Amino acid sequence: MKSLLDFIKPKKVSQKLENIEGIDFKFRKNPLSRYVKITLQGENKVLVSLPKRASFSYARDFAIKNIDEIKAAVEKNKNKNYFFNGVEYPSREDLIFAVRKKAKQVLPKKLSEVANKYGYKYNKLSLKLMKTRWGSCSYRNNINLNISLVTLEDELIEYVLLHELVHTVEKNHSSSFWARLLMHMPDARYRQKILKSRKVI
Repeated sequence: MKSLLDFIKPKKVSQKLENIEGIDFKFRKNPLSRYVKITLQGENKVLVSLPKRASFSYARDFAIKNIDEIKAAVEKNKNKNYFFNGVEYPSREDLIFAVRKKAKQVLPKKLSEVANKYGYKYNKLSLKLMKTRWGSCSYRNNINLNISLVTLEDELIEYVLLHELVHTVEKNHSSSFWARLLMHMPDARYRQKILKSRKVI
């Protein structure tokens, strides 16, 4: 007779950690990945994303095959200077910590001020570190803001906040959206153009 343990399937390992030639590697399976991808995650840390069906040994062999390029990228990353508000930080992690702290102090209050100024209402606010977007607004009027916003000029911050607030009424970038946004901020397209030249941290 089978015991209860016979029916309990062992959990599949979704990630593995290994130090290879002094570099901390995290091998992580990602159902959305179509190929092996290597990303720097901080000083001396590397993330290797691999498709769900790929083996960890395959990803490890891939990393070892490219170890010289990885070591060069890690070394280059170590020599970067991280500045924010006139202060130099020793690592990207320290920079992100400082930016996140500043974002929590500034962005909720600023969003509330802009919403009151232009007569908009939103549900919840979340502050995140996003790779490409400065902000987003869900169909439930929950607003997400990139903490990197606090590295921008006030005019660009206001543009992003108002842009997302207008999405609480106009859910896409239709002519109605732009008509409403330009009514509030006549130079919105110019600010958008400048914003495109900026990068998130």
